[in-house]
Amino acid sequence: TGNIAGFSLNHQGDLSFLPGSVQPLSTDAAGGAQVSFSPSGRFLIVTEKATNAISIYPVDFSGLAGAPTTYPSVGDTPFGFDFGKRDRLIVSDAFGGAPNASAMTSYQIEPDGSIDLITGPVATNQTAACWVVVTNDSRYTYTTNTGSANVTGYRITPSGALQLLDASGVSGQTGAGPIDLSLSRNSQYLYALSAGSDSITAFAVNSDGSLTHLDEWMGLPDGAAGLAAE
Repeated sequence: TGNIAGFSLNHQGDLSFLPGSVQPLSTDAAGGAQVSFSPSGRFLIVTEKATNAISIYPVDFSGLAGAPTTYPSVGDTPFGFDFGKRDRLIVSDAFGGAPNASAMTSYQIEPDGSIDLITGPVATNQTAACWVVVTNDSRYTYTTNTGSANVTGYRITPSGALQLLDASGVSGQTGAGPIDLSLSRNSQYLYALSAGSDSITAFAVNSDGSLTHLDEWMGLPDGAAGLAAE
């Protein structure tokens, strides 16, 4: 429907709609991909695939989002994202699923909610970059490449710039069609959910950001989506 809506969560885990929380995306056909609060909770970020844009909403102390400001994405088809330290926003760019055309881009979220480019798009050399995670220390970031059945890793420099960990763009192989990614709480392990093979692939995250394949679990129900690791 081209909008966002807010809910409150009580101690029992019940959701309640927040009256007045509905705000529009940039258009009804924006194709929202991901929505998430910034680390400070002051802003809500939405990537818009169809408009190649990123919409940012101010959030007040009651949890209500204000009217958005929409910024053009540097890379085409902005999709998943995660946050590094110092309010840095790391976004995957799927480039419409074009073969070997995906990338990642890093932005700085300014105190007023505007975003400035840090670096990118930095090519993955793979296809259909999707979900994104950043390690707890903000030194490394990873994205699934749904069309290539693998994961691409980047080093995040102190300035927030992105550098490929492997020139090929392949840090680890997954099952077919990886659609989600999650790090363990300590960022020592990385898990990828692959819808095409109904599997989860586990990696160890090494000190240099490289990945070591540990295991693959098959037999997930068809249509499994979404992944969280503890």
